[in-house]
Amino acid sequence: MNPWSVDFCYLLLFIILLIIGIISVIMIIKNKHKQVSVRSSVVSLVTSSVLFSALTVFVASHPTYYKFNDWTIVGSNISMVQQKYGDFDLGAVTDNKAGKVAYYTYTDNGPIMPDHLKHYYYIEYDESGLINTVYDACQPGG
Repeated sequence: MNPWSVDFCYLLLFIILLIIGIISVIMIIKNKHKQVSVRSSVVSLVTSSVLFSALTVFVASHPTYYKFNDWTIVGSNISMVQQKYGDFDLGAVTDNKAGKVAYYTYTDNGPIMPDHLKHYYYIEYDESGLINTVYDACQPGG
């Protein structure tokens, strides 16, 4: 899935949850003035707030690509990442040697200026196997 469509889904979910929260606040104020129970409006507000917070944490922890949690990958061992996400699509892990491996993420065929290149989630690790950096890029050589 291209990042622009994932970002559009994130934006749409943020807007929907924000609208639900605003409507809930309006209903709470309206029902308070009418001396009516505000329980359902409060539940709706709390639920939308929790979902909004969870979505915010998810987006913040997956900034490079939605399938990979950057917070847990950076600083962990390369063998643990390979065990969790499977074999790498580019590169191989060599013991006691720094290196770079990658997972295929998508081919950019988006509607706005697509490059039609394969994009990868690159992971750089040091001699001890600890991951230092993750990023999204195309394969060298196009």
